[in-house]
Amino acid sequence: MSTQMLNDRTFDAEQRDKLGATASTATMSYGGVVGKTLLFLLILVIAASWGWQNADRYFSPTSGLLFFVGYIVLMALTFAAVANPRVAAIAGLFYALLMGAWMGAISSVYEAFYEGIVGQAVFTSICVFFACLLLYGLRIVKVTNKFAAMVIGATVGIVLLYLVAWILSIFGVGLDLWTNPTPLGIGLSIAIALVAALNLFLDFAVIDRGTKAGAPKAFEWYCAYGVMSTLVWLYVEILRVLALLRRATG
Repeated sequence: MSTQMLNDRTFDAEQRDKLGATASTATMSYGGVVGKTLLFLLILVIAASWGWQNADRYFSPTSGLLFFVGYIVLMALTFAAVANPRVAAIAGLFYALLMGAWMGAISSVYEAFYEGIVGQAVFTSICVFFACLLLYGLRIVKVTNKFAAMVIGATVGIVLLYLVAWILSIFGVGLDLWTNPTPLGIGLSIAIALVAALNLFLDFAVIDRGTKAGAPKAFEWYCAYGVMSTLVWLYVEILRVLALLRRATG
């Protein structure tokens, strides 16, 4: 989750020291963050294309252990970037490759069951991103400390839900209230997608703060990694919501 990378401590003195920042260090810019985010997303899409084409051969949608191991690797990459922002570019590259391959594979599985769902999920994710960007840019949504604490708390709760769901799956127990197309299941999935979208506001706020504070240019990779991870989460949750809606109406 991007909240591990983009938060109130992102640009503090300790993080600057890790980058070896000095008074003469080039500072980050909005354009720099956008460019690096687009580069990560391009790599992610290329990896997703590979995952899509090889889904049947290399991936199994029911392989909980494979998913968990991959999740641990991805989390390790994020923690490595948090501990040392110098490695954010390399960690982001591997994250884009690994997550992209998984996203492509799982998207292929969803598409096999629900024709056109991937295109809908991509389009919806893009619309949500620009809607959040517009709302933040116009200051219609203001990221206060209370707002940030609420979103981060909800995000942590969702992470715990993921963990519980995975542990239960080991023993063959499904979290029906989440996975079934019932009003509760659909509502919960929509709520999770909403929290993912709200994380975008936190990302924008931290990038805005860092740019105005003259944070070192190396933080552009760090911020780009955080935004990418939020977009990935948003897409996956929107894909899940659309699938539940298709099942409910099918």
